[in-house]
Amino acid sequence: MSPLKKYLILFAPVIFSTVAQLLLKQAVLKEWKSTAWLLTMGSSVVVYGLALALYSVALRYFPVSLASPVNTIACMLLVILGGTFFWNEPFGVRQALGTLLGVLSMLLILS
Repeated sequence: MSPLKKYLILFAPVIFSTVAQLLLKQAVLKEWKSTAWLLTMGSSVVVYGLALALYSVALRYFPVSLASPVNTIACMLLVILGGTFFWNEPFGVRQALGTLLGVLSMLLILS
């Protein structure tokens, strides 16, 4: 398998998990038990399920000691950026430093 394909397998669950978390945030902004809440919450659950399935595939090709931290850190970085972009959540010096440290730690794990 090509290295590109392996890394696509590693990062696919990150994308799905990030989307699921952003959908969950969007759902809680809706009126509880409304149709919009149910659809958004249901979509989040389905996307989380897909993320889990994709993560299980990634574990076939990567050790859990690499896949888990990369998945967690990459998802954290994307969720921070998503929260800032979609809901104007704060992104100050602490968030920037944490994001930078997350990127550095992921690069170290992958090297």
